This record gives sequence, C-alpha cells and structure tokens, in this order.
Amino acid sequence: MVIVRFRSGSEAKDTLKKLKKMHKFTKELIECFEEKVEDDDDDDEDYRYDDEEYDRHERVDARRGMGSRGRYRRSM
Repeated sequence: MVIVRFRSGSEAKDTLKKLKKMHKFTKELIECFEEKVEDDDDDDEDYRYDDEEYDRHERVDARRGMGSRGRYRRSM
C-alpha cells in the first residue's frame, strides 16, 4: 500500500504528468528488451561457434609452447 500526500493540487497534477511520462518510457524500454531477448536467441549459435573457434586456437598455441605468454619472453 502506498500513501501519497501533496502540498497543492498543482503539485499533484505535475507529479501525475511525470508518472505518465515514466510509464510510457518504461513500456518502450520493456519492448526494447523483449526484442533484444528474441534477437539474442538467434545469436547464441554464433557465439557458441566463436567460443569453439577460440578454444581450438588456444589448444594449438599450447601445443606450440606459446600458451598465454606469447612468442617472446620478457627479460628482467
């Protein structure tokens, strides 16, 4: 339960106007998120492929003895 008190009628009207504007913005934001979620479902396969490709390259580098250090060592 929410209890709201206003000092004047104009303050109440002003607050109602702001709330309606926020409500409209929130509805638009929800629609954008829903569209993005639907698009992401299609893109998951692409991301999975990229991850597999990255893992394959990491294994090849490890076999060559490069690992995460790269080709050259830093001298101290």
